[in-house]
Amino acid sequence: MGPEKTTQVIMKALALGADRAVHLKSDKIPEDPGSIARALANELKGLEFDVLLFGKKGVDDDNQQVGQMVAELLRIPCVTQIVKLDVSDGKGVAQREVEGGSITVEATLPAAFTAEKDLTVPRYASLRELVAARKKPIVVKDVQLPMSAIEIVSIQNPPPRPPGKIVGKGVDAVPTLVRLLHEEAKVI
Repeated sequence: MGPEKTTQVIMKALALGADRAVHLKSDKIPEDPGSIARALANELKGLEFDVLLFGKKGVDDDNQQVGQMVAELLRIPCVTQIVKLDVSDGKGVAQREVEGGSITVEATLPAAFTAEKDLTVPRYASLRELVAARKKPIVVKDVQLPMSAIEIVSIQNPPPRPPGKIVGKGVDAVPTLVRLLHEEAKVI
């Protein structure tokens, strides 16, 4: 889902092995991840699939919600932040990294998975694959986005950090540093 320039990403996916593509065309992507999820889920409702694979989060808004919301709307299981996925015999076995170890989760298919950056490193498409991708169909649909429940009123940058201080060198600077951390920074 996205504006006209999204076609470049779709062409790359077709070159890397996708059989067909649907481009939900919208010049304005809503700030509300729920609106995006509803648009995607509405398109997916009539299709048969085993696996829906989403990124962990978008780099533009960092919201980390669309994959889970689509899964909920389609009433299918969702495993988030996976680093490994094996699909066979009607189930997906995913691995998630957690602090100090990993968790293995099994889900019946169809299921949705949100992937960490480390799940796979895409290969480069060959020239032959890029040419063949141009022959594969891309169905373009103008999408009617559901009403957004969120409106961004303003965006502000954080205040600039104050400049650092050099309080001296070596052990002679320690008493001054401790005093400044206690009186000015109020961290000790």
